[in-house]
Amino acid sequence: MFKLQKEVKVNSSLAANKNGLTSTVQVLKEGNIENISVDVNIKNASANNLQLELVAPNGKSVTLKKGQGGNSGSAATFKQTYKGDDLKAMMGVASRGEWKLIAKDHANNSKSVLNNWSINFGCKSDANCPNEVFTKNADKETLNSVQHCKYNGTVGAMRVLVDIDHPNKKNLTVNLSSPTGKSITLHDKAGNGQFSPTTYENNATKALVGQPANGNWKLTVQDTEGNARVGKLRKWKLFMSIKKDDLKKIEGIGPKIEQLLNRDGIETFKDLANAENKRLKTILDNAGSRFKMHDPGSWPKQSNLAYNNEWAKLEKLQDELMGGK
Repeated sequence: MFKLQKEVKVNSSLAANKNGLTSTVQVLKEGNIENISVDVNIKNASANNLQLELVAPNGKSVTLKKGQGGNSGSAATFKQTYKGDDLKAMMGVASRGEWKLIAKDHANNSKSVLNNWSINFGCKSDANCPNEVFTKNADKETLNSVQHCKYNGTVGAMRVLVDIDHPNKKNLTVNLSSPTGKSITLHDKAGNGQFSPTTYENNATKALVGQPANGNWKLTVQDTEGNARVGKLRKWKLFMSIKKDDLKKIEGIGPKIEQLLNRDGIETFKDLANAENKRLKTILDNAGSRFKMHDPGSWPKQSNLAYNNEWAKLEKLQDELMGGK
């Protein structure tokens, strides 16, 4: 059995409409759920108006809380843990895949904001999921553990916590790889005695500053001697500050339009590459007559090239454009 916790910091408003707000978390480890709990933190909310639903990767859903319309109570911070009977329908469900929390506020003039939520699993390991353990062996033992970052942008700063149960840290090497494959060494057979929980930051992680945040991050632990009776990766965590992309690099976008896009949640090249033209036109039209003249038709294509670091192709495309057309 393994335990797993995933926390999502959202800080987004719950739209007062039938669709509400959907927040997702990606679980890469395979297993069947034996126990589960969900923690939710929402500010400026009336508990009576909130509706919460958890959806598993296989589509099975559980209503954590039912809400009602109207103005029925004063706004406050809503914190709640759901477990036991609230989630018994999720017992035995496969853990791997995308989990969704759908939060709705049925209040009139809703101002509620989903601060964060977390999901906690106790799972029976699947046959396709190797235990995160390396044991005595004549050959080198290597363990790979992957975490997924769903946020777009580039890494501004990074801190990594690694907790390994191993009696001889001088036998271990620990590497971290970004979604692009760029790798750094966090620990290289240094010191003596037990490996203790260690946080790596500043100079230890600066080589990953500027890397795309979105995608799979991989921690690799290797026992170079293979002479330990047992070792185990207890946990590891990534803490990243993520920088917005400079959207002004896109032909037709200046400081004012960049601000408009940012306010609407478009902060990175990937965000803009995935934005529909109708949405972009609405943003410009709502900003007033001085912005309606702009044509955002080429912005997603330009942004896709920027996101993929195809700067030469972007420059060629921009040479063919006139004012972002």
